[in-house]
Amino acid sequence: MGKAKKRNFNKNSFEKGTTLKRSNIISKVILDIKNKNLSDETKNFISLFGITIEELSEAGATYEELSIVKHLII
Repeated sequence: MGKAKKRNFNKNSFEKGTTLKRSNIISKVILDIKNKNLSDETKNFISLFGITIEELSEAGATYEELSIVKHLII
């Protein structure tokens, strides 16, 4: 590998970004549902992680809360 390619390849290895964990995202989605804050970010998390209704119900969402987001979950 050439010097320029190696420099570009290693450029972001020292910068640590945020790590998204599935359990944290499910908790955040449930919190947003309870607060009735269905933003684009929440919708994107649901589609990105492929969160199912079963996962949300196991994590503590009620039937009424799940009925709000059933159209978002395929």
